[in-house]
Amino acid sequence: MWQTFFNGAVPIPRRLGLLQNGQRFASFVHSEEKTSVGTLVLSASARVSRVTLQPASAGTVVYTILLGGKPLAKNLSGTAVYTGGSWKVADSTFCSLLHLAYGKSSHVIPAACGS
Repeated sequence: MWQTFFNGAVPIPRRLGLLQNGQRFASFVHSEEKTSVGTLVLSASARVSRVTLQPASAGTVVYTILLGGKPLAKNLSGTAVYTGGSWKVADSTFCSLLHLAYGKSSHVIPAACGS
């Protein structure tokens, strides 16, 4: 699921389906997909190195973000949540990555991230 979410070849609607509360981010993702930073973010991929399941339907995922197949950020920690009968990338993880890509105080970060 994690690697599919971060796979630039997968259509955006399917990827949003793998994101917790994905519809809250749909307009943001579609508005950013043609910008230079958005294109870069959407073309990145991920390689998962470890998953640790936790109680209450959550898991910690250790992963590396790749750009052009080369590591861009290694050993990042994110959260997966089990909701609605499937595992999803936690919206908090997605928001953390947006802050990393766009800057913590960027006006671009969607309201769904609580910025």
